[in-house]
Amino acid sequence: FFFQPPSGSGSMFRAAIAPARRLCTSSPALARVNDVYKPGVPPVACPQVSETCTRTPCLCIPDSKAHPSKADFLAQHRREWSHEESLEAHHKHSLFTWTAHDAASAAAIMMVRSEGVYFYDQHGKKYLDWNSQAMCVNQGHTADPSIVQAITEQLTTLPYAYPGMFVTPVRGRLCKLLADICPGDINTFMFPSSGAEANEVAVRMARQMTGRHKIFSRYRSYHGATATTLALTGDQRRFAGEMGAHGHVKFFDPFPYSFSLGSTEEEITANALTQLAEQIAYEGPHTIAAIHLESVTGTNGILKPPKGYLEGIRKLCTDHGILMVCDEVMAGFGRTGRLFGFCHAPSVVPDIITFAKGVNGAYVPLGGVGVRDFVANHFRKNNVGIGSTYNSHPVALASAYAALQVFVEKDVTQNAADMEQHLQAGLQFLMDGHRSIKQARCVGLFGCIDIQKNTSGDFIARVTDAPPPPMVAFKKALLKEGLFTMMRGHTVFCNPPLIITKEQIEEGIGKLDRALHILDEAMQD
Repeated sequence: FFFQPPSGSGSMFRAAIAPARRLCTSSPALARVNDVYKPGVPPVACPQVSETCTRTPCLCIPDSKAHPSKADFLAQHRREWSHEESLEAHHKHSLFTWTAHDAASAAAIMMVRSEGVYFYDQHGKKYLDWNSQAMCVNQGHTADPSIVQAITEQLTTLPYAYPGMFVTPVRGRLCKLLADICPGDINTFMFPSSGAEANEVAVRMARQMTGRHKIFSRYRSYHGATATTLALTGDQRRFAGEMGAHGHVKFFDPFPYSFSLGSTEEEITANALTQLAEQIAYEGPHTIAAIHLESVTGTNGILKPPKGYLEGIRKLCTDHGILMVCDEVMAGFGRTGRLFGFCHAPSVVPDIITFAKGVNGAYVPLGGVGVRDFVANHFRKNNVGIGSTYNSHPVALASAYAALQVFVEKDVTQNAADMEQHLQAGLQFLMDGHRSIKQARCVGLFGCIDIQKNTSGDFIARVTDAPPPPMVAFKKALLKEGLFTMMRGHTVFCNPPLIITKEQIEEGIGKLDRALHILDEAMQD
């Protein structure tokens, strides 16, 4: 079994048909499928003879002497399970995301509990979470009691409401809170159930509103794992999802991998915007619905835009009637030391923003879309053209409403801003002491280290490469030290929970320092 984010039947269908597209009609797997189900012939309730079926309990002949009763079946699942039994069930019956299952499953850590900026495995080993899991556990692993209470009360009072026909008290309150804190006239919100689905909504809105079909996005980008958002994505993860997608046009970032657009921020910005303006002219501005970009690039390198870049994007969009969409799924809600990544360009207000992760600390699946007044006014009179079963789920909204109050009360954004200097100092310490580090950077608590393989500055791997042996060994050493983080190609991410302290940052830097000798020794010169 494979568990998609709760994005409705459409996302599940896309996940289901992807492997089918790759299944050869002459394969043994399809032959077995055809043995069970032949077109035009209704499938039988069970493909095996009931008395020899190993499935328990048998749904064909319940409570037969050859099969356990419902009570015995339920007792098996209600008893205490050992960690070994849980691992075995995972290996046999689950699938990992983004990778082949067997190798990932064999190497996976079983998390059994967590608190603050730490989590623990089944053996009691303690790990510092240096990446906030998927850059999302922004408020740490201990949910404030008010968040737990809000979720529990919502489950008790009203666990579900169909979003297309009903409203709930918490939906109105959360929308008002977001309208109060969001910049400009971003006053209206919709709540899908993941960051990917939020970006799907933004694309649909832009096309519906403008009547245009092209969506511009950058090469160094990631926007989600559904069909549309993978096509929107620029990095190699999109290759699995481009089939059937249309109207997606890529443009280069201010910071390409293999060439430079200038030696100063001003030069880089001018060249990047000139190049984009020419591309818009060639594509036809009347065909472009939106320019969709991460305000601060996330898994493709933690890249803060150069001075004037977002302002230039805003002007190009305004001049041509193109909607500006900022993906704040990773950068949003304090990660960069500002409420949103685009707030580093104070004069810029996007037409649409997308968010998830930090809106409720990832305690419950939730995404969101915020729109300016003129966009909202259009959809008050016109069909938005999108929806899902779990949109505006009251339990998820209750978690966000409580979490955002904690977020404001504890001034989480300010802590991220205050801790930037300590993370930056730690990264500089590592650069000074390890020749394998080419460069390091952070904005707020959004940071990374780039690893080189020689003094010429060549990266140890491309983002499209499998991890080379030294990086594999380095990751194992970090886990032995008790530090978890993510790595892609040559990049080691440094994105701890936003509640982290100076002392805990120093602890993480120390663990990295003790493991980096592996990469130093792997240098080719």
